[in-house]
Amino acid sequence: MNFLIDLHTHTNTTPHAYSSLEENVRAGKKRGIKVIANTMHGPSLQDSPHWWAIANQRTLPNYVDGIRILKSVEANIINIDGDLDINNKIIETCDIILGGFHGIPEYGDTDDINKNTKALINVIKNNVVDILVHLGNPSFPIDYEKVVIAAKKYNVAIEINNGSLTTSRSGSKPNCEKIIQYCSKYKPYISLGSDAHFSTLIGEFSEAIKLIGNYDKKLILNTSEEKLKEFTTLRGKNI
Repeated sequence: MNFLIDLHTHTNTTPHAYSSLEENVRAGKKRGIKVIANTMHGPSLQDSPHWWAIANQRTLPNYVDGIRILKSVEANIINIDGDLDINNKIIETCDIILGGFHGIPEYGDTDDINKNTKALINVIKNNVVDILVHLGNPSFPIDYEKVVIAAKKYNVAIEINNGSLTTSRSGSKPNCEKIIQYCSKYKPYISLGSDAHFSTLIGEFSEAIKLIGNYDKKLILNTSEEKLKEFTTLRGKNI
């Protein structure tokens, strides 16, 4: 199965990533990628751009060298109520919104499984985030079953993050295995994300593909532009 859509990528607008959008496009084109989400880190992360830069994605073309560019943000969860570090201008600009945990001062204690689980369920219910990212991070213990059930109910996708299985968030793999087991049971949408911070990693899903096995392709957002369109329409969006 080919996955020609990458819904989690970064550019050097955030200093801990190293390639420009045009470099990402060139690398993605070599892999046959058709859609790239230009996912900018939310402003609460220590080296993220000002929110103006995220909202100014409205100036980006829809296509660069034949590749569809989705304006996107990886928002940070800032409290147990599921509030995010993005404002309405960013929400209005973005075609697709990712959300998850990072170690930011606003959130405070990350070790409380009940807090983390409630925060994620509230994020889901608040209906802003389309895809929950890198849930396997062991720094944020979660009741995965409860979160997967809520994601299924509210049509929010669960990301399988290739970076978590390779170079980032050490110790994530056993948790990701649990997540996909619950996904196989409850059948939410899932999204494969490279989480590329360098251009050659655009569309790199090799470890995530191994993990998902024979997951129902009708529930994987990366299988086709039609599938992605179906999902975003269900989410009340028109991309």
